[in-house]
Amino acid sequence: MPLSVRSSALTFLAFAMPVSMFGVMWPDVRDRFGQSLGALGTVSLVYGIARMSTSGLGRAATQRFGIGRCFIAALAGLVVADLVVSTASSWPMFLVGVAAIGVVSGLLDSVGAGVIATLGDVGSAGIIHGSYGVGATIGPLVVAAVPDWRLSLVVAAIVAVAALVLSVVARDAWPAPPIDAVSRDAGRPPTRATVVSLTMFFAFIALEVTFGNWLFTYLTEARSIGDTVAAIGVSGFWGGTMIGRLSLVSGRVRALADRLGMPALAVTGVIGTLLTTVAPGATVVLTTTMVGLSLSAIVPTLSARTADRVGAEHAQQVSGWQLLSANLGAIGVPFLTGKIIDASDARATIVVVVIVFVLGFPALVAARPKPESTTSDEVSRPQLR
Repeated sequence: MPLSVRSSALTFLAFAMPVSMFGVMWPDVRDRFGQSLGALGTVSLVYGIARMSTSGLGRAATQRFGIGRCFIAALAGLVVADLVVSTASSWPMFLVGVAAIGVVSGLLDSVGAGVIATLGDVGSAGIIHGSYGVGATIGPLVVAAVPDWRLSLVVAAIVAVAALVLSVVARDAWPAPPIDAVSRDAGRPPTRATVVSLTMFFAFIALEVTFGNWLFTYLTEARSIGDTVAAIGVSGFWGGTMIGRLSLVSGRVRALADRLGMPALAVTGVIGTLLTTVAPGATVVLTTTMVGLSLSAIVPTLSARTADRVGAEHAQQVSGWQLLSANLGAIGVPFLTGKIIDASDARATIVVVVIVFVLGFPALVAARPKPESTTSDEVSRPQLR
């Protein structure tokens, strides 16, 4: 495995951990700072806005400073931000730390998206995005295992230090984008393909983040499931995402995902979501894992095949827009979910997830490759015009 992929993978793992912890540690945090149940939506909003503020800067930052320096600086910031949240003595200080995590995560995600678009390999994309799933799986388990939520952020900071060390080792190992990908004379990206891409990223990132962030609250408040099982259920969701994405390194798995099609996988994920509303006791872990597994291939496949949809000369630019769109979904939908929950109850989580799926599904169908374009390993996707 190339050093650049290994470093990107550990980086994604590191910035996934703190945000995946927020939903599980929320009962203790809200008691400590005297907040309402739905105020978790405010945490998501602060994190999301901060992350979006830097999610479009990757292309410009790497052209000026280089990929290695950007990763090193942002990871150093992540270490500090994790420690700020872990030592927060007031609600405003907690939100400042959350915002700091969002700022550095947005830059890391943006730089990583450029790397993925340049590599153009679904297997590498699966490893990198799958490692985000590893971090998101570990995060809730760390919160459940340690005696205090503050210590969980210290653990996240230690992991970020490890990613920082590897990024220093890999500082000169990063791939350069092709010349036509940075050309200023490439013209405008194809409109239809761009709209399809932005819609898919908005909807399916919003779906993942909303389900992942509010799942613990839904299970404990709406289903009256115990904290331990609920935490494992959250880890099951992110664990399913992790396993599915890491398995994309296998050509057979990629071929299977292509044969099934992204729309079919998305439908299976929604079925798993609905089963989560009725699964008894600990079996809810199976249904949440099913959701993660079903959705796992969608985002890395969409990311790696950006150039197939819009052309190599537009891939870097559109990958930045896709991140902005994804962050809009990750900000707005969980925040609105919190407001709806405060006005009703935690059952609204499932309703919101299904609505977002219905809105995003047509774009996913529109991006399907033609049957004759499928090979045994990779799919060469025609550009949408």
